[in-house]
Amino acid sequence: MIIRQPIIWATPLYIIGILLGSSLSGIFFVYASLALLVAGTLLKGRTFVADMLLFAFWISLGMARIGMEREMSSENNTYYKAVCQKAQEQQEIMTERLRDAGLDEEALSVSSALLLGHKAGLDKETRKKYAHVGASHLLALSGMHLGIIYGILYILFIRRIRYSEWRWFWLPPILLTIWGYAFIAGMPISLVRAGIMFSLATIAMLAQNDTPPLHILALSALVILLFSPCALYSIGFQLSFLAVFFIIVLYQPLKEKLKLGNFFTEMFVLSIVAQLGTAPLSIFYFHTFPLIGAIISVILIPLTTLIIYLGLLTLLLPNGCIAWLLTIVIKTQEWLVDTIAGIPYTTITDLYPTWWQVMLVYLLLLCIIARSHIHWEREDFNL
Repeated sequence: MIIRQPIIWATPLYIIGILLGSSLSGIFFVYASLALLVAGTLLKGRTFVADMLLFAFWISLGMARIGMEREMSSENNTYYKAVCQKAQEQQEIMTERLRDAGLDEEALSVSSALLLGHKAGLDKETRKKYAHVGASHLLALSGMHLGIIYGILYILFIRRIRYSEWRWFWLPPILLTIWGYAFIAGMPISLVRAGIMFSLATIAMLAQNDTPPLHILALSALVILLFSPCALYSIGFQLSFLAVFFIIVLYQPLKEKLKLGNFFTEMFVLSIVAQLGTAPLSIFYFHTFPLIGAIISVILIPLTTLIIYLGLLTLLLPNGCIAWLLTIVIKTQEWLVDTIAGIPYTTITDLYPTWWQVMLVYLLLLCIIARSHIHWEREDFNL
């Protein structure tokens, strides 16, 4: 037995260990992890035995790590709170910079939420309207927001220097831009995940190594959970990784099979796939399901992209004309959200599935995806 793609199987095993360790954690598993690692390394010539020992190692490591996290929780929380406090100070500075550029309070609250993750100025009614139309993910900073900024870096720098002999000299400023934005946005788990993914993707790209996206996703999850295993229980962590996982395993194959070429068609399919991956868990936590979330995303995501780009320009070059244009785009998006939120029967409410029903739905989805991949591979082979 030879294990291929070790990161992809190590991450779920580690997660299983965290879940088991939530009720069985103890110092014993720290020593057990070390013993299993040593034994697996010494028996590497016996592939089956070594692989089984490494399976057990990752499970035991997860159980040990969650126990260590509880013992060190006070120190970790103090450090994390200090980082978040510094980030909030920067958010306030950037928000004041937007205000000084001439934005009114409504435009300021929306732009600071979409660009900086500073949602203190958003009223409950605005949040409720975005949630009603299935666009609340736009107000919660995620990989989409960092991806919009990374798109600028790729167009202006990365694609131009990826084959240059000077490409590694550009890596530090690119990474500083990625993590600098994550910092001023408050370092939410979704942005940390996206930051790790984009950092690894950039390094792989400059190294001219075609690393599969699923490996990068698994590695980013493993890094986060090694540092903070309790992040596994964060709703943002779960929804963020599920959305990206389904985009990787379902969107790209569908894009190739359906031969999507139109921007809006691609955006619609992408929204459908992301909603499909997060809907069961989102219903479990929030008990609602927006029926037109994918459709409205096709309209709102381009507007959000424009708001982020104009917001960055406003931060870098405070100018009344840019601020005026930013305000117009924000008010247009707000009008669309208000109009769609007023349409009846666009959201199903009072949904209360049990956890095992959610697990069965995800198991069914994974079986369908696996079966589809097998079918597509056979079609390609026959061709």
